[in-house]
Amino acid sequence: MSINKHNEFLQINEYKLQNPHSIDTPSLLIFEDILYHNIKEIIKICKSTDNIVPHIKTHKSLDILKLQIASGMTSFKCATLKEAELLANNNLGVEEIIISYPVIHIQKLLRLMKLMKDFPEIKWRTIVSTKEHLTTLSSFMKKNGLKIDVYMDLDTGMHRTGVQPGDEAVNFYIDATKYASINMLGIHIFDGHTLYKPDIKERSKLVNKSIEYMRYIHTELAKKNIIIEDNIVAGSWSFHLYLNEPNTRVSPGTWIYWDSRNQTQEELNFKIASVVLGQVIDIDLERDTITTDIGSKSISPDQPMNVRLKLIGKDKAELIAQSEEHGVIKLNGESLNVGDLILAAPGHACTTTILYPYSNLIDKNGKFIKKLPHQARDR
Repeated sequence: MSINKHNEFLQINEYKLQNPHSIDTPSLLIFEDILYHNIKEIIKICKSTDNIVPHIKTHKSLDILKLQIASGMTSFKCATLKEAELLANNNLGVEEIIISYPVIHIQKLLRLMKLMKDFPEIKWRTIVSTKEHLTTLSSFMKKNGLKIDVYMDLDTGMHRTGVQPGDEAVNFYIDATKYASINMLGIHIFDGHTLYKPDIKERSKLVNKSIEYMRYIHTELAKKNIIIEDNIVAGSWSFHLYLNEPNTRVSPGTWIYWDSRNQTQEELNFKIASVVLGQVIDIDLERDTITTDIGSKSISPDQPMNVRLKLIGKDKAELIAQSEEHGVIKLNGESLNVGDLILAAPGHACTTTILYPYSNLIDKNGKFIKKLPHQARDR
């Protein structure tokens, strides 16, 4: 870390920040040049933007969405109606919106109906995995003179949502084709059980099993003359392992910002674009700890304590305790002093973004460009 005596410039590894004390801490910083790198990298890996359906949950920002669209991406996935409204309401050229969450609450259905009527040029799609999803969605669409494309959500190992693989999934898909105002397109998979497994062999084995499940369903449906048109699969820990599968598009989200846990995937070349600027506010020399202002309201607490954050440039330091406004870090031989500014890479970028109403965009020279509002922060 370097900071000049006038506090006008901070550099920690490749991260530069001019006038660092002009930004209060804790704050979320987004580095523009790394954003561009990550966008180029995903297109390089996937060969074409046609193969990517990025999930916008990571950034929730109109400005970042514009960058993705400018790169050629026109299909997007989301989990909330607020995200869907952001995608649709700005006349940016979004052609397809997939809501990868069961839409069964009446208020969600009403909002979806309004979007479908207000933006008929957009392909509206969602997921189903229970009879209740089918009956509710079909009834509502039929009653309102609408028809919606649907993917069958398949549980390949995360055990969160989805139909069970094998004949149960085959039979569900066949039954689903009989519902009015619903057009079955294919299979949706989020293989969350591949997360946080740095060993690519271990992840590949799990992905190959998911592909086996998909192929079995394809084969059995073909016997009934039911053809699967499109599959939407994977997250940022597995997307690149599905790319040779036909009629399959990938839908990772975290790639745009990356984070310190995703960075353990050594085969991928994304960089961490989203970091939290914090400050050392106390020190305990006897215990070899510092206290920072990066608490659970500043960086997501949904990860195990020791991987919730990584201090950039202080590889040995480890978070050992966190409360709402405090983060206690064991230095393990690293050196920091009260008043020092720090940069923390989140362990989970997506759930850190929503802790802030906006992020601060920083250019390659460390100059603040503008605030990026998180317009889809709410539901």
